[in-house]
Amino acid sequence: MQYKAISNKEEIFHVAVWMPSWIGDVVLALPALQTLREIYPNTRITAIIKFSAGQLLSGHNTIVDTVLQFPKNKADGYIKQCSYALGLRKYKFDLGIIFPNSFHSAFMLMLMGAKVRIGYRTDGRQLLLTHSIPVTQEEKKELYRVNYFQKILSTINSESTPGPYDSKWTKSNVPLKKVLQVAGVDKKDFLITVHPGASKIERAWHAERFGILCQNLIKAYPVKIILLGTFEEKLLLEKISSFCSSENMKIVVKLDLAETTQLLKASQLFIGNDSGLLHVASLGGTPVVGIFGPGQAATTGPFIDIKKQEIVTRNYSCSPCRQHFFEECEASLHQKPECLESISVKEVSEAIKKIVKRLGLFKK
Repeated sequence: MQYKAISNKEEIFHVAVWMPSWIGDVVLALPALQTLREIYPNTRITAIIKFSAGQLLSGHNTIVDTVLQFPKNKADGYIKQCSYALGLRKYKFDLGIIFPNSFHSAFMLMLMGAKVRIGYRTDGRQLLLTHSIPVTQEEKKELYRVNYFQKILSTINSESTPGPYDSKWTKSNVPLKKVLQVAGVDKKDFLITVHPGASKIERAWHAERFGILCQNLIKAYPVKIILLGTFEEKLLLEKISSFCSSENMKIVVKLDLAETTQLLKASQLFIGNDSGLLHVASLGGTPVVGIFGPGQAATTGPFIDIKKQEIVTRNYSCSPCRQHFFEECEASLHQKPECLESISVKEVSEAIKKIVKRLGLFKK
């Protein structure tokens, strides 16, 4: 099927948008979602998304009218998923936008009965889409994700360009005072949030190096450091916190995504691995220092003013890799890829100094 433009916008009454699975990709797809709302200001938009990431979209009905959680856990068999998709036909979707490249998302959207289905021509799904957009392997690997998602809308409006994040995404009914109380900090504190976790342990910088980095930060600046993570990462956070006094460092593992978003927005600086929370921090306009190993900032870096970001990376030619650790590269003695192993505490400290000086974060 040839790539063609869509006309007759007045005939589109309900749009289904299949969002990415990972939180970071969801955030990077938000500018495209904003553009979609600009193109169809009076059309109903339903986002289909994983539950945890759905908290970013819920309650923002000026951009997204409805958020649906699609069952896709190990316990949810394929028959259950197909049945659920067929049940969504009652919503009579006129248009389906598919941000992920998966066969599954295109097949389910077809079962949902969307009359027009737009997505990239990948994973053998050309016959499932009414408008399949050609994409090269180089584009899949190297095109910045914000632009990659935006390009999907070219069939609707070829001149659309991604704009900055709408401030509505980080507005919440969650009281900031309550979030700060749970974190054990005060609004007057200069907060630096550190997130040492990652989707895979091989993607995460060393806990010991995070510990030394935090130690140096407390010596250099009048700050309170929040170590942010999940219950499963508590041992990792405790290992890092052992390098510092409890007076200047707090471990936080009790917040959901909506509460975490408020905490990150209240922070003066975010430091972390290439992960979803790096993008959530950027969404709230918080300056970020990102540590990129297997990933590549040119592809999945934060969508924030260049002045408010510092990226520490090796930019090896093999990045971004498929992350089949360790089939494509040798593991270090600490079971890390060399692109991450070789990043020193000094380099990250220098990146922090640069952004602190550039933004004047400690000027009175």
